[in-house]
Amino acid sequence: MPPPMTDLDARRWGLGPTVAARLLHASDADGPVLTPDERDRMAGFGHADRRRQFALGRTAARTLVGARLGVAPDAVPLAVAADGAPDVPGLRVSIAHTGHGPDVAALAAVASGPVGADLERVAPRRPDLWTRIVRPDERPLLDALGGPTDDAQTLLWTLKEAVLKGQRTGFRAGGRSVRLRLDADGAPPDRGLATVTADTSGAWTVAYGRAGDLWLAVAWANPSDD
Repeated sequence: MPPPMTDLDARRWGLGPTVAARLLHASDADGPVLTPDERDRMAGFGHADRRRQFALGRTAARTLVGARLGVAPDAVPLAVAADGAPDVPGLRVSIAHTGHGPDVAALAAVASGPVGADLERVAPRRPDLWTRIVRPDERPLLDALGGPTDDAQTLLWTLKEAVLKGQRTGFRAGGRSVRLRLDADGAPPDRGLATVTADTSGAWTVAYGRAGDLWLAVAWANPSDD
């Protein structure tokens, strides 16, 4: 049985001072929290799993941001920016979702500055997936994680996508545009922090961890020294 709606504890996860995140499983939701426009948008998705993912992701975001703003979830001014990212005036929001049927899960993150969230289920992957995302100087990190296993490749993908979503490029910028530093001397730890340098957006910190067979990551931009 999946755990109930989970707010990531800021101290345990090492979240930044303005960062909050919420993990929501399909079995946790009494019903989706959607506006009429969102219901119309959801109805346009042809696959039931995509509709479930959308509903759960928006519900996770609305309940999280509503708690931040002190308003009802359905009153959160959650819109869609020109680049397709969720948009709330004065805040940054990121949504991730994965899974099928009753296994759908969603992760939402909110911060006062750039923030990105990703959520991936560990599943069989191409053994050469790492060649698309790992830089030459990151190969020792992959080796330290035990090589290109499904678990290690999923973790690295999750970490990088969280940053790429935070800078609002997604994988259009390429996984190799993000360089990871992660303390690891074997199997991936269940929870930790990664430090990241992105070619186009500078320094980030990523809190990551495991929830059952899911890897989740929340990335936030480090303040500039300027």
